[in-house]
Amino acid sequence: MLQAVRSGWWWLVTGLLVGLAAAGLLSWLTTPLYSSSTQLFVAVAGSTDTSAAQAGNLFSQQRVTSYVPLLTGKSLAGEVVDELDLDLTPGQVADKVSAEVLPESVVVQVTVTDTSAERAQAIAAAMGRRFSERVTELEADVTAVRVTTTEQAEVNPEPVSPAMNRNLALGGVLGLLIGLGLTLLRSRLDNTVKTGDDVQTLTGAGVIGTVLEDPKLDDEHVVTARDGHSLSSESFRAIRTNLQFLNVDSPPKVIVVTSSVPGEGKSTLAVNLGTALAQSGSRVILVEADLRRPRVTRYMGLVSGAGLTNVLAGTADLAEVTQPWGDGKLSVLAAGPMPPNPSELLGSEHMRALLEELRQEHDFVVIDTPPLLPVTDAAVLSVAADGCLITTRHGVTRREQLAEASSVLARIDARLLGVVLNRVPQSAAIARGYGYGYGYAPDAGRMSVAEPRGRAARRRARAVEPPPSQHGSGGGASS
Repeated sequence: MLQAVRSGWWWLVTGLLVGLAAAGLLSWLTTPLYSSSTQLFVAVAGSTDTSAAQAGNLFSQQRVTSYVPLLTGKSLAGEVVDELDLDLTPGQVADKVSAEVLPESVVVQVTVTDTSAERAQAIAAAMGRRFSERVTELEADVTAVRVTTTEQAEVNPEPVSPAMNRNLALGGVLGLLIGLGLTLLRSRLDNTVKTGDDVQTLTGAGVIGTVLEDPKLDDEHVVTARDGHSLSSESFRAIRTNLQFLNVDSPPKVIVVTSSVPGEGKSTLAVNLGTALAQSGSRVILVEADLRRPRVTRYMGLVSGAGLTNVLAGTADLAEVTQPWGDGKLSVLAAGPMPPNPSELLGSEHMRALLEELRQEHDFVVIDTPPLLPVTDAAVLSVAADGCLITTRHGVTRREQLAEASSVLARIDARLLGVVLNRVPQSAAIARGYGYGYGYAPDAGRMSVAEPRGRAARRRARAVEPPPSQHGSGGGASS
């Protein structure tokens, strides 16, 4: 419950604000009511003897309760209407009057509530006078009962309704309760992947890394090379380290990067993982094997003409279509033209032979592939690789999607290296203890190592040249 409240705190704030606004609006729209009260003392007159006085007092206490219906009845209200010449019926006036006997006394308190403070006072005063006369008439043959006004009715300019402070307090409490209910209901109905426990339960593998929500990734996908001190860059470096320590003696070299469905950030993960591995001094080749919606070359500002499909078709040599990036530690093999049968091409013996060749020539081979659930491309490549890395989007990917993606790999005996929890809000990262959210920026003015000339030149060229045209189906959500 506490975790649900932390992640859905904005529901509580929204509920509080809506409750306060609703209470304030209703109070503002409600017609103000004013009240005026008078107190009437009922006693038996003319008794000087002690025993007679006690008997009279007992008589008054017994009789006073019978006077309450008289005060709130239409008969007395009709006399008040005639006296004050009110534009109201006796029933309407009677509805404005309430009377009660004060505990253990012979005092009757009469309260009149009306939309006018002056009219409420006038009715209360007239009610006291008429009541005194009526009692005198009724009790004339029994005993000398006298009604005395002990507290005169006064004009009270402060409305008794609506009670703004009380209404705001009730509205705020009600809003908080509604917000809490919606938060718990949302948590109960939420079927998305948000925690490492979710990943462990659904896949049997752990979270190998967490990438925070970063608006820069929507525009500049290669953050590890351009903003080396950002939280996102550190996230990708942490994934690199975790991969290298999965098996210290024999770490995975050929790594398939995929997701359950489109839009979970697999291509962004692939390019940043490739650059992070290269920054550690390893020889890395990044293969753009998403032949349907290639994104790697676009994100890295490279040429997307000839590439993987040309090599597999025998129309180009590997060395001819491989493009260096950065300081030369990282090479990129573009997708190439869109083939008619991507799955069959990626699952061919030619592809297996190519992967073996790349394995021999590089320390790491990172392969960006399509999502697992829509097509089988990633599955057939995972069999030939050392393992598969699945990225899943925090709060968006449904649990059944991640579970099914894991089942696809399990059915073909492919190794799942781990899951990357992607686009995690910083508030959720801190609340769930992922360890991110505390920056460690370098000192201001600290000199950085000069950028390699080749990379600087390519960046200046990309700033003035239009983006290269893409092959394949194009469109759709970014991978």
